[in-house]
Amino acid sequence: MATRVTSADVGRAAGVSRATVSYVLNNRVDARVTEATREHVLATARRLGYHGSPAARALRAGRGEIVMLLLPEWNTAGEIGRALREIGRQTTALGLACLRYEGPEWQQRVANLLGMVTAAAVVTFEPLSSEDQEAVASAGIPEIRAWFLDSPGGPHTTHIDQASVVLTQIDHLMDRGIRDLAFVAAEEPHDQGFAEARLAAFRAICQERGLRNDRILSVDDDLTELVERLRVWSKESGRLGVAAFSDFTAVGVLSAASAAGLQVPDELAVIGVDDARFASLTSPPLTTIKLDLLSEGIAVACKLATALELPIPEADSQRSPLSLIERSST
Repeated sequence: MATRVTSADVGRAAGVSRATVSYVLNNRVDARVTEATREHVLATARRLGYHGSPAARALRAGRGEIVMLLLPEWNTAGEIGRALREIGRQTTALGLACLRYEGPEWQQRVANLLGMVTAAAVVTFEPLSSEDQEAVASAGIPEIRAWFLDSPGGPHTTHIDQASVVLTQIDHLMDRGIRDLAFVAAEEPHDQGFAEARLAAFRAICQERGLRNDRILSVDDDLTELVERLRVWSKESGRLGVAAFSDFTAVGVLSAASAAGLQVPDELAVIGVDDARFASLTSPPLTTIKLDLLSEGIAVACKLATALELPIPEADSQRSPLSLIERSST
């Protein structure tokens, strides 16, 4: 196992004192070190692979270099993952590093985690428990909130809220002259919070508009029940509009509609969410809602930079967080 290169090693290799190495590596402008000596020391440090001590750097900077992302037990393979990657990219551009924890492993253990790393800040995606909140406060580091869901006493902090997603779906279906609506989601535990939020929004919006709000189904890998429900709902309707939880769910609706002998979009229209890569390849191509979670990642980085008094990343304020992608399924 290779030993870590120290400042003393750099001094010996460069033929200068350890104090001179310290002056150069710490960028001490008050020290009398010639430019030639400074360049020689820096070149030697690079050649030897000197990286310095994270603890020492934190002491000099007055903060750590690690940003802890405290994630719930979510599905991070889709658009949420895109936002997380952007947070990581922007954090790296700020000269910091991300350390990602996914629940429930970190929950009730934030105090222990903060004792293991020298953190600059934590990014939370839902309200912390009182115990974990106290640990962050005791550490004296900022909490950056990227809450995608509403919770009691903790409204969402992101530009995109789940009610707006469903409202955009319903508005589009109604613009197509459809008044008989249904909501379909897939049974996926890691998506449960988002599915429940959108279901609640579907019920509330339909009730406000005087529409039936009880055509609801959560489906698993077996589409038998969905096929039967679509047949029943279609018989009750002139034309059925389905707001699907995701594009993946919408593909299941298209398959079930085909099995039920329903023509899309003439007898049944379906709209998804996410604008997944396969959405334009379905038969017919899928109408969907595109979520700009890239901008959410940049927004988190801006909050982080502000809290740590670092240069604020550039953000495109003209971008819309939600956009309708119209295709042939509606």
